[in-house]
Amino acid sequence: MMRTRREKRSEAFWPSMVMKKWLNIQPRNNDFSEDEVDTENENEDDGTPAKGLVKHWRKSETTRVHYIKTKDVRITIGTWNVAGRLPDEDLEIDEWLCMQQPADMYILGFQEVVPLSAGNVLGAETRRPILKWESIIRKALNRSPEQVAIHKSYSAPTSPILNNNGDSGPTKITVQESKVINVLNWPEKALDIKPKVLSSGAKLRRVLSLNSSARASSDWLAPLDAGGVLKRVHHSSDDLGMLWTEQQERYVRIVSKQMVGVYISLWVRKRLRRHINSLKVSPVGVGLMGYMGNKGSVSISMSLYQTRLCFICSHLNSGHKVGDDERRNSNVSEILKRTHFSSILDPDEPQTIPCHDQIFWFGDLNYRINKQDEEVRKLVAMKQWDQLLYNDQLCKELRRGHVFYGWNEGVINFPPTYKYEAGSDRYVGENPKEGEKRRTPAWCDRILWSGKRIKQLCYNRAEIRMSDHRPVSSVFAIEVEVFDPRKLRRALNLTSAAVHPAIILDEHGMEL
Repeated sequence: MMRTRREKRSEAFWPSMVMKKWLNIQPRNNDFSEDEVDTENENEDDGTPAKGLVKHWRKSETTRVHYIKTKDVRITIGTWNVAGRLPDEDLEIDEWLCMQQPADMYILGFQEVVPLSAGNVLGAETRRPILKWESIIRKALNRSPEQVAIHKSYSAPTSPILNNNGDSGPTKITVQESKVINVLNWPEKALDIKPKVLSSGAKLRRVLSLNSSARASSDWLAPLDAGGVLKRVHHSSDDLGMLWTEQQERYVRIVSKQMVGVYISLWVRKRLRRHINSLKVSPVGVGLMGYMGNKGSVSISMSLYQTRLCFICSHLNSGHKVGDDERRNSNVSEILKRTHFSSILDPDEPQTIPCHDQIFWFGDLNYRINKQDEEVRKLVAMKQWDQLLYNDQLCKELRRGHVFYGWNEGVINFPPTYKYEAGSDRYVGENPKEGEKRRTPAWCDRILWSGKRIKQLCYNRAEIRMSDHRPVSSVFAIEVEVFDPRKLRRALNLTSAAVHPAIILDEHGMEL
């Protein structure tokens, strides 16, 4: 596992952590862990303009048109309430991460990553589960073979809350498209360049690219040549050259942040890391006494190229009694009001959630279905999702505009994700036990988004039976704005070429 830059700083003296909880003292925005990644040798001509120009083009549509282009980025968002259970080391999460079609960025949110005991809520929570989950995630992301292009037919459903005419009620519009989706289209090296074949010596050793300004190399074994000498095929890639027995890592962790049971982890392709800036986190507790972290959110603010992104992982108040849905609405309002990304050095950077260009909110939102238990179970057995969603509390709130006004959610065509008997496919209550609390099935685990240039490619759940919740994930294709330095250079060259000393002629064409 890679060393972290902020790991030691994040492991604060536990009495200090406890006092901060009790006094509701907010941590610093940069108080999170990340992998240490060397990007010093990478190409600097990467579409990152000067700060002053960024401020200017945000206010000028003309500048935006002339010097900004867009790039497609594929992101996968996952949420899972793991009910305080520790995962096995060999837990398979590929289905949850949609690893059959790798994304450029993974944002994974957990709820109840530790049991919500008094010790964890009021004291210093343990990080042991975090380390186990990060090991499992790292293994899953870096195990699958690299895919350069993917041929896929995908659905891009619209929101079930509003149809094209603005009417309320669930709408199902599916657009079937068949296309080749490039994972990332940043140029790496010309395709017609033949790989170099290097003969090995007596010992296997690390080989770096001959071009020091290029990215480091990755190597693998080739067949023996006619003389029986072992050859090494040498290709350009983004990963450091590794020893033969080591597997190369394509994804690195850039944020890891825990607040009691809420935990968010953000992973990106290594070549994308240098294009991400202004990383900040903001935890908000809305649980005990209105601010403890047994319920609440952890939010991430960042810039990917020139697009400002925000990710909110939350765990809202539970319950199916009268008024519980109003408390959840209140949680959302508190999170929106109290989430703050301070930036003393650059006040133009986004300070609050709505200030971002693209926003994703996910987690155990705990909204339930307003129907009798028996009727819900009957409709679940018949897969009548539309009837159930029409009575879903979150869908109702979205239609009324009480919370998440203007937000979107994809079409849900999978069974309710809560509450299962751990290790089985049975909802709690199917075989009633004496003294057992009845839990009506519900879609507690949700993923919402707000902003332009966002297309949802899929929205589904994974059949992993470790918890009483099923994990949910969604894949998005987003367009981000990228500063094009070539356009600016051409404009500057044209400007300098057009500026010459004034030559004044008389009426006979003679220079004065």
